[in-house]
Parts: sequence; C-alpha cells; structure tokens
Amino acid sequence: MDSLKEGWYRIPKTVRKPLIFIVGFAVIVVGIVMLIFPGPGWAAIFLGFAILATEFAFAEKVRDWLIAFLKDLIRFALQEFRKPWRLPY
Repeated sequence: MDSLKEGWYRIPKTVRKPLIFIVGFAVIVVGIVMLIFPGPGWAAIFLGFAILATEFAFAEKVRDWLIAFLKDLIRFALQEFRKPWRLPY
C-alpha cells in the first residue's frame, strides 16, 4: 500500500490534480443521474466527493458537511422511530 501511495505522489501535481478532478466530478455526475434512474446515487455522490477530497480542500469541506448531515439525519430517524407509535383513530 505504501509503494502505491509513493508512486501516486510521484506523479506531478499538474497531472494528478486534473485527473482527480475529472474522475471525482464524473462519479458525482453519474451519482446525480442515478438519483433519477435506478442505482446507488447517493453512494456515488459521496464517493465522488471522497475522491475529490484527496486533492481539493473545498471537497473536503463538502464531504465533512455531508458526513455531519448524515449523522444528524440518522440521529433524528432513530429518535423518531423509538417513539411509541400512535394510531390515527
């Protein structure tokens, strides 16, 4: 794993950054398309931001915000489902 990482960082930044941008952006676009059509759209969007976050600070901030939002959403859902259910009649 370390040799792979070393080899990756030996690639000049002028090549590495555009490559990461193209791949990450493409994964995000495919994820957005999968929101409309069948497929794991949200997973692809998160993966795209994770790819972008390896080289870009803005994507790291977006990724951190998405993770915090997901944690809040999960916490809210767990609180709601733990409440006793009342029938409408």
